[in-house]
Amino acid sequence: MSKPRYQTVADQLRRDIEKGRHQVGTLLPTELQLCAAYEISRHTAREALRVLIHDRMIERKQGSGTLVIANSRQRFNHSISSVQDLLQYGANTRLTIKHTEIVAADDELAELLGCEVGTDCIHLHGLRSTQKGEAPFCVSDIYRIGGKDPLSRRLMEVSGAVYALVEELEIGHIGMVEQDINAAPLPSENALELGVPKSSVCLRIARRYFDPSGKLIVAAVNLHPGSDFVYSMSLKQSTS
Repeated sequence: MSKPRYQTVADQLRRDIEKGRHQVGTLLPTELQLCAAYEISRHTAREALRVLIHDRMIERKQGSGTLVIANSRQRFNHSISSVQDLLQYGANTRLTIKHTEIVAADDELAELLGCEVGTDCIHLHGLRSTQKGEAPFCVSDIYRIGGKDPLSRRLMEVSGAVYALVEELEIGHIGMVEQDINAAPLPSENALELGVPKSSVCLRIARRYFDPSGKLIVAAVNLHPGSDFVYSMSLKQSTS
């Protein structure tokens, strides 16, 4: 099966950057120049550039053009060995909440939260990036069983950029985190948000955060395009 035209153009531009034909710190040709060079439409040119933005090889500067910022595809590497490392991950990345809502738990959400189907649940949908202005590297959906407690009220008010959700909500008293990782198709609406092909496969990471008594605080589901994420874990032999 042949690649879409925009992907072929993106691949060629990536090779040109890797070989130094477009060096870091310089501007790529304009959309119109790309259209002429590759005999493509402006829509195809934009889609090709969006692939390289997602690869974190270029960034678009309004009024200045498209700047080359790396000479190779940048993967997001996430290394953890403790709950503290996991919380630091939240502190070192930027989570931008796009919307919050109350949803009725379906079968999948009820299993994630350990509640009955139809239970009212708080849902926050956002995109995570390494810093302001950079392309998002994953989709984050955060869930909590609805209630009238202070934490639930604060969750419903969260909007915009949240640098460390756990710290922001003052729930640092985490006793345990459960984590499940599996491969899954990336929903088309999420592919659009991340600027990747609709046929992409993603790495789905579901985490459930519990307090020291074992009560669920929140659950988070993160979707990473499969080729862009490296997950590292250190395991030590017990001495006891």
